[in-house]
Amino acid sequence: MNLTTQNAINLISKDNELSKKAAFEMLNTCDTESFKTICDNSEQMFDFIIDKILKQLTLAANENNFKSTFEFAKTYNPIIGQFINNIWLKFANEDLTDEILEILENGTNDQKIYAAKYFERVNDPLALELLSKYAFCENTDLSIACATTLGAFNDYTSHNTAISMLNENDDFKKFSAITFLINYGKKDDISIILKELENSPFAANIAAEILYKHDLKELKNYLNKDEILKLYDEIISSYPEDIGLETALDFNILEFTQEYSLKKDSYSQRVLTDLKNVFTLICSDNIYTYDLNKDYLKGIKDINEKLKAFHSEVDIISEELFKSQKRAQRAINTLIALNDPSCCEKIKELYATTDNAILLCECARAAKSFGFKLEEEIGLKKINEANALELFKSYF
Repeated sequence: MNLTTQNAINLISKDNELSKKAAFEMLNTCDTESFKTICDNSEQMFDFIIDKILKQLTLAANENNFKSTFEFAKTYNPIIGQFINNIWLKFANEDLTDEILEILENGTNDQKIYAAKYFERVNDPLALELLSKYAFCENTDLSIACATTLGAFNDYTSHNTAISMLNENDDFKKFSAITFLINYGKKDDISIILKELENSPFAANIAAEILYKHDLKELKNYLNKDEILKLYDEIISSYPEDIGLETALDFNILEFTQEYSLKKDSYSQRVLTDLKNVFTLICSDNIYTYDLNKDYLKGIKDINEKLKAFHSEVDIISEELFKSQKRAQRAINTLIALNDPSCCEKIKELYATTDNAILLCECARAAKSFGFKLEEEIGLKKINEANALELFKSYF
């Protein structure tokens, strides 16, 4: 940590009296510099230090000094900043609500985030117009805070706007709408969102947002097996480069492994095989895990040990070749990685029956990998797109 002020250093002191005095000093003098340096260092702090900071600052707030938090709110931090909203709620009244409404309209973006969160608990209808205005803005933290608060209001105008945005041709607008719906918190929307994963370039990000918001046990109450697999498929396909490995614990990967490794359908078999392959890779080289703390590292190793007992059924996985394009494409990758030629006849069958240019190219790649022949003329007749055609030819 690199705390740059004496009040910040004293606030985390083991001496409770010194810590208490620093908290009062920060609020009484509106010491924004100390608040900022604490926020800047929050990710390096242990949980018990965070708890102490939140407790001392909350206890130090009184009617004479708590409005210093209006200035503190110019630095947004989802961890340390919790105390700002706690204090605002503690002193909530009609006058304070008017002041926070003014902040929501004219404050900095960081101040607006705290203000939006305040109205999640204080449902003043005067805030609705501004919350709706910022719900799809470019500032992610602000748009999420507004979406969550609009969900607390049950504001269906903004909800319906998000639903209609899913029909846009713009992937970024769709992603904005999906982010809104996830944070709006209507569970029925998750099945709608899952339909967007097939073609969205942000599929892994969307899956991660859902899994941060809802744990596996909760999801099983309103999603079917394949919908849950679709979420985890996106996460597993993005390990270890695009999705952080600490999410293995956050997303209950061990529990997922224990349950789905027992299932014999093609989707479960393929996803669990991919999971086993990626965790074998992760645990084979500490380049992937050197920056994980000991709890996360232990979690990764526990998952890997559990996966060692999983046996991939190539014949069952081969059935995935005749599902959606994305599932078939990933199944080809999985089968190539398994290097079991018993799947070759199924790949030949897919090649003979599909008109999908991507899958034709993937079949040709698999044929080259396994060393069997395909009739090149079939692909040449079906593939019209120039780049796909060149890729296809490169495999012969």
